[in-house]
Amino acid sequence: MRGFTTFSAFSAENLLLLQTGKHTLAFIYILVSLITGIAATWLGFKLINP
Repeated sequence: MRGFTTFSAFSAENLLLLQTGKHTLAFIYILVSLITGIAATWLGFKLINP
């Protein structure tokens, strides 16, 4: 098995979901991942600069 970076693993998982016809699940996974990433970044900035 090859090692993946976070983004390449994210891309591979979404590609697999799309190829297997699980479009709704892929969309939800993408949306939740983006929102969580942005929220974590915002929280990090808030914790460093109160």
